[in-house]
Amino acid sequence: MISTLLFDLDGTLIHSAPGILAAFRKVLVEARVEPVDAIDERVIGPPLMATLARLTGIGPGTTLDSLAAAFKATYDTVGVLHADPYPGCVDMLDRLMIARRRSYIVTNKRRVPAVAIAQRLGLRSRLSGVYSLDTLTPPAPRKRDVVAHVLAEHQVPRGTAVMIGDSGDDADAAAANGLPFIAVTYGYRSEEHTSE
Repeated sequence: MISTLLFDLDGTLIHSAPGILAAFRKVLVEARVEPVDAIDERVIGPPLMATLARLTGIGPGTTLDSLAAAFKATYDTVGVLHADPYPGCVDMLDRLMIARRRSYIVTNKRRVPAVAIAQRLGLRSRLSGVYSLDTLTPPAPRKRDVVAHVLAEHQVPRGTAVMIGDSGDDADAAAANGLPFIAVTYGYRSEEHTSE
């Protein structure tokens, strides 16, 4: 029986694109950096530094670090206000809680905005925990490592957990930890799971 559900956040539980994309646009305009890739929903999902590198073509270093700091300052104060739960999400989490299932968020989003959004939208009280790459010390390199941490920390018995998400990264995290994967069909990267 499935008793533990691990949910991705962006594109799975919440529609967060407006705040994220606006923050990227603002930061690049203010820094006078011309994007080398489109700032659209396809960039949502990977960790911040990877996305900034993709959008700018800039490698690791001072410039990318300063862009990341500017993004955090903008997104953590204004961008987090522009996220909404997908229809039925809160009700689903309520039903899972009533059925004594444990629900966790496992996301590439940094912990500060992930928790802020979960609290603002009333999701936090319905969850057993919120985990990000930077929940771990040092920060985990990949989501699969965070999933492994959650399973170990909460002593989740084998065969009782499932991962739900909208991206190949979510599918990889599930496979790496021997979990079934449920791909949502409405997320930002759902096309990764569709066939022609």
